[in-house]
Amino acid sequence: MIRRPAAPARSSRGCRAGWADPEPGRMVAGLGWVMAYQRPFRRRVAGDGLVAVAPVSVGYALVTLVVSALWREPTAGHRAVAACCAWRAADLPQGQLLPLFGSALLVRRPFEAVWTVVAVWLLLGPLEAMVGGRRMLVLGAVGHVVSTVAIDLCWLATGRADAGLAGLDVGTSVVVVTATAALAVCTGSLPLALALATGLAVDLAATPNLASVEHLVAAAVGVAGALVLRPSHRPEPIPGRLAAALVGQARRASAHRRT
Repeated sequence: MIRRPAAPARSSRGCRAGWADPEPGRMVAGLGWVMAYQRPFRRRVAGDGLVAVAPVSVGYALVTLVVSALWREPTAGHRAVAACCAWRAADLPQGQLLPLFGSALLVRRPFEAVWTVVAVWLLLGPLEAMVGGRRMLVLGAVGHVVSTVAIDLCWLATGRADAGLAGLDVGTSVVVVTATAALAVCTGSLPLALALATGLAVDLAATPNLASVEHLVAAAVGVAGALVLRPSHRPEPIPGRLAAALVGQARRASAHRRT
């Protein structure tokens, strides 16, 4: 009687590998694509530390936390913060501009403070690593002042109809939006640009008022500033003596090959 050879046993490991769920890999790849703009920044932070790479961004977040904490306490600190950071659109005709600059350092809700700290890692720090602390500081200040003054002038010109600007006009959102727009241009990050455009559209649709338009102005300032500040990819000109030396070396090499 001839016996048939036994069929080879199936490997359960191979079956599991053949039916592996590809979704986790796709999610990781998608997250890597979204966060690709941060790779140079993360490499520098891994080698030098966050404070060394983005000292202005870290300092901005710390000062904002301190100023906002003093605002919540009914002490002399609150009065000092009110004098230098409590900006209202109605203050513009009086010409007292110190609170206009200081208003970018005051947040009144806890989630705004948390978002400011998160923005240091996601947005402000990467931008500072690319353009430098001074340029980022100037860009954020210009975006904040231009956006706030433009919207306040519109509010005053329309007879103060928008109740949203009747009270305090403070917060870090304009600075963050300006930095986000500039970072999207400097890095050429499509996900970052889409996230910014989506956020602005939702903001404008949910609260169609002058405060939402202020963020649009800040984004425009960020784009314009990035076009000026982003690193140039053109080759640097070669000094005259070095160019002459290179040309002479090339001629000697050519003559040597002919002989």
